Amino acid sequence: MKKLAFFLLLCVTAVLLTAAASAGTVMYEGGGANGLYRTGYTGAINIELHFKEPFNLNDADYLYLRFYVEDPERYANNGQIEITSSGRCDAEEYSWDVGSFDMQAGWNEWQIDLFTGHESGGAPDMEKINYFRIYFFTEGDNLIAVDYVAFGGENEDFSSIATELGEVKREVHVASDKISRVGKGSSGSVYMQAAMEASPVNIADYDCAFIRFKVDGIDHFTGDGQLELTSSLSPDQKEMSWQAANLDLQDGWNELKLDLYAPDSLGGDFDYEKVNFFRLYMFTEGTLKLNLDYVGFGYEGDDFGYDLPAYLVVSEDAPELTPEEKAAREEAQRIAAEERAAKKAEEEAAKAEAERIAAEEAAQKAAEEEAARIAAEEEAAKLAAEEAEKAAEEAAAPVEAEPTENAPAETAAQTAADQKSSGCGSFIGTSAVVLLAVLGSARICVRKE
Repeated sequence: MKKLAFFLLLCVTAVLLTAAASAGTVMYEGGGANGLYRTGYTGAINIELHFKEPFNLNDADYLYLRFYVEDPERYANNGQIEITSSGRCDAEEYSWDVGSFDMQAGWNEWQIDLFTGHESGGAPDMEKINYFRIYFFTEGDNLIAVDYVAFGGENEDFSSIATELGEVKREVHVASDKISRVGKGSSGSVYMQAAMEASPVNIADYDCAFIRFKVDGIDHFTGDGQLELTSSLSPDQKEMSWQAANLDLQDGWNELKLDLYAPDSLGGDFDYEKVNFFRLYMFTEGTLKLNLDYVGFGYEGDDFGYDLPAYLVVSEDAPELTPEEKAAREEAQRIAAEERAAKKAEEEAAKAEAERIAAEEAAQKAAEEEAARIAAEEEAAKLAAEEAEKAAEEAAAPVEAEPTENAPAETAAQTAADQKSSGCGSFIGTSAVVLLAVLGSARICVRKE
């Protein structure tokens, strides 16, 4: 078995400390199998560890993690395990998707290949790993706890130091806003984002998003990336998005006016009344820097600036308004909103009236077509009745005798019978005709001599 490179143990009992020490591991004070329970909460639960002495992982191949989860069914398919050399998340980082592992209720023990992690904010310095975090989003109350985090060779055995769940810290979550205006990197993804848990915005009445930010190094952009708005306080859930390649981004300040009802992609569960997350991420093959000014919302006729009707992220350069100016702006926005609402009501009324007229015309046309169909059927029935009556009359008329093929023979027979009944007179008449014919022939012969 390869020698254990490093081990971090969160312990609760002296027995556990003794067992770990006898195993020749390196231990750190500060906790126990700490549990974090969040109540009345849907969002991210995370446990993070800051290592006072960085780990050199050149001789390690795997990360070993033992952690507890109360209800994996409430896992919202969004979470990561992270190690970094920057002392914070999302910079010089390797990360692994929690959902790619088999999560069970209770204790979970995972052996994770160190070199299969996803790089974020540049590759970590494996000689100076000083930060660990596990987080995932939960749909309702949940509890997670970490027993140990260790680094070592393949198939290390940590069964002798496994613990029961220690003291659980119960925490009622307090909503807060977190904004990362600047994103910078030379490889992998670069992003800026805002998670506005404490101040979500209702955009249901607006037409467009107005987003202003600065880009340096656009030539290094690979073409892969997205701009995202979500109502889940996280990326990829309840989301509308636009492909970064379609945004025509340039070096310098970019002002994007995006149709909120025609994104490249829209999740069916996106909530327009509770938008609480923004992110723009872009993959780069060289130094690329992003700097966010504001994310606002308004109407088609609005302009970019610091007086839009609503903002998810307010510009740092936005002028500080006096109470009077703020009240005047709010009053102007209220009046404009009332005017838009009145106009919308008029348009909807006109649309409803047009639909009513169209429906009446369609009903009238359908009634006329039905009447014409009935009339045609009645006319066809009348003609059919007349034809039937005529056929019946013809069938009832007397039938006249028709000549047959034997009629001439019968007539000749009748004539012969009539002649026979006349006796000798008939015979004499016939003989006389023959005699005259013979005599005539003789006279002709004499003349020729």
